Parts: sequence; C-alpha cells; structure tokens
Amino acid sequence: MVKRIKKVTKGRVTRERKKIIVIGTEGKNKTEVLYFRELEKKQDRYHCIFASGNETDPVKIVRNTAKKAREEELSFKEGDMAISIFDLDADEAKFLQLQEAKAVAGKKSIQIITSNPCFEIWYLEHFGFSTKPFSSSSAAVRELEKKLPGYRKNYCDFGVLYPNTKEAIKNCEKLNEYHAENNETAEMANPRTDVYKVVRILVD
Repeated sequence: MVKRIKKVTKGRVTRERKKIIVIGTEGKNKTEVLYFRELEKKQDRYHCIFASGNETDPVKIVRNTAKKAREEELSFKEGDMAISIFDLDADEAKFLQLQEAKAVAGKKSIQIITSNPCFEIWYLEHFGFSTKPFSSSSAAVRELEKKLPGYRKNYCDFGVLYPNTKEAIKNCEKLNEYHAENNETAEMANPRTDVYKVVRILVD
C-alpha cells in the first residue's frame, strides 16, 4: 500500500501525495502494464498501481481491481481512480460478460475501459486514423506489426509511440464519432478503444 504522507494545515491533518490510479488488466498479457508504467514516468501528478491476478474474465478483473482499490484506501473524492482494462476480442460472449462487469463496476466505483478487438487498436491509432475492422485480436496485431516491425505481446515500443500520443487521442475521439454516426453501439463497434480516456488524464 502506498504510504500517506501527512501534514497539519490549520489544525487539520491532510494527505500530501500524488493521486492514485489503480489499474486492473487481463492476466494473459502485460502489454497494458508496460505501457502505463512508461506513461507514468512522463508526469508527476498520478501514481499507477496495478492489481495482481491472472484473470481474463471481465467480472473477475473488476473484482480484482476493487480489491486493490480497497487495499490502497483510495479516495475518489480526492481524485483517485480505479480502472479495469480488458479486450472484447470481437467475441459476442465477451459482450455479454461486459454487461455483468458493468453492473459490478458501478457498485464499486470502477471505470471500465475496453478495446475491440484489443488494446493494440490504441497503438494503431498512433499511426493515423483508421476505421478498418478486425475479425480478431490476432488480425489487429498483424496490422500493427506492419507499423512496428517485430511487435509482440508483452512488448511496448514506447519511444516510437509517445510522440504521437495526442494525435492518437484525437483519432480515437474521431473513431467514436464515426461509430456514433453509424449507429453502432459502443460495445459492438470495431475497431474501437477507450484507452485514450485514461491516457488523456495522464498527459493533459
């Protein structure tokens, strides 16, 4: 647990620390962890803490996130956040699991961040706006390999990606607008990612 540094201000004890973002991810890979660890180094307002576990089920990921948030004694009123990040894999079964995960997350103040089919959509938008759908996560990774030769899961070429972060945020916002104009639901839209919403907080 992150130690709270306390000080006395006019008779009141207050916390003096960075805001905390607890992040829960899928256990099958640590791509997201590697990326956010590097992104954290680019700012000094937030400290990222990652929930442990090897779960791939969205509901279990949310529960692991909530458990870590309790352990860290997060204060949402002071700007702390708890986020669960997972892929939908262009899989209808995952869409159904997402609805249950949202119900659990709502009760525990957890924000859900999804990508369809996978987190690599966030990386792809660093290289230009695209609405090209993917039939699977593997297909999206193969497309990314064309932009980042040698790319693989559990790998983050942050030095190449970071300079284009703000452009990627704009592209993802534009992508959401595109899907909305075509009356596509947020869960079913492909390609799509909410990752930019977290990144925007860290880089603004």
